[in-house]
Amino acid sequence: MSHHGNNPLPGVGDTPAPDVQKVLSEHMQKLLGEYPKGRLNDNDSGAIAMSVGVEAGRVILRFPKPVAWVGMTGDEAFEIAQSLLRHARSAGVTSPLVIRLGG
Repeated sequence: MSHHGNNPLPGVGDTPAPDVQKVLSEHMQKLLGEYPKGRLNDNDSGAIAMSVGVEAGRVILRFPKPVAWVGMTGDEAFEIAQSLLRHARSAGVTSPLVIRLGG
């Protein structure tokens, strides 16, 4: 279904992975200690930076450190969904887009 790994990929698009990881780490430094909209639960480590890209025909989500879960508002989820759809198109999606809202 999907792929995962603990080490950064060689690169996304024209940007080598070390540069992507560096940018993500720099953004993380700015976010340290921030809890947008308050703390979600006792395990909430605060805000996290992430990037979306395409590598070898796969959509890649990158994080600056290992992450077990990510929480977000509905609006933020919608923004990520739009980004994933844009990158899916770049990755060569062949399925038609069908959006189902509700049960």
